[in-house]
Order: sequence, then C-alpha cells, then structure tokens
Amino acid sequence: MEFLELNGPARVEGNHLLVVAHTRTKLTRGLDHGEAVVVRTSTGELHAARVLDIGFEPEDTIYTLDVGARLPEDLARERVAGLDADVHDLALHELVDLLGELVHD
Repeated sequence: MEFLELNGPARVEGNHLLVVAHTRTKLTRGLDHGEAVVVRTSTGELHAARVLDIGFEPEDTIYTLDVGARLPEDLARERVAGLDADVHDLALHELVDLLGELVHD
C-alpha cells in the first residue's frame, strides 16, 4: 500500500472525493485503479483512501480518491507496511473502514 503525502493543494469534489495531481505527491510510481492508499493531508491528518479514477493530462496524471476513515498513526503505519494476519488485528482495520463508510453516508 502506498503512502500519499500531499505536498501541495488538492481539490475536493463532491462528498469525500479528493482530486490530486501525481506531481503534487512524493510517489515514485503511478497508482492503479481501485488501489488502497493512506493519505496525509496538509494538516497532518491520516486517512484511508481508494483510487476511484485516473485521468491523464498532457503533463500530469490526475487521481480521484475516495477518502475514508481517519486513521491513527499506528494503523496507518501498519497499512503502509502491509497487513499480515499473523501480526496485525485485521478485524480492527475492517471495523475502522466500516465506520469510515458509515460516517460518509
């Protein structure tokens, strides 16, 4: 899972959608449609997110992200490192995601 730290302004569209240009991130590779990511906002908040759409402009790639639950630092680190059922409480991560979906509905 990628860690997407926003180092510039991003545009919010609709309900919990974040539109961000690839060049405004520190990513070393492009994201895939449906890929889960952790986003750190310019205010330092961490959120679970999923790539909903990928658009292409002549000079940049534009991602539309569905922003989910706010994550505490430890859960965000676990997700970026890769969740392992033998080490991590996957039920806790599923619960956090479910709560994030309920809050956004």
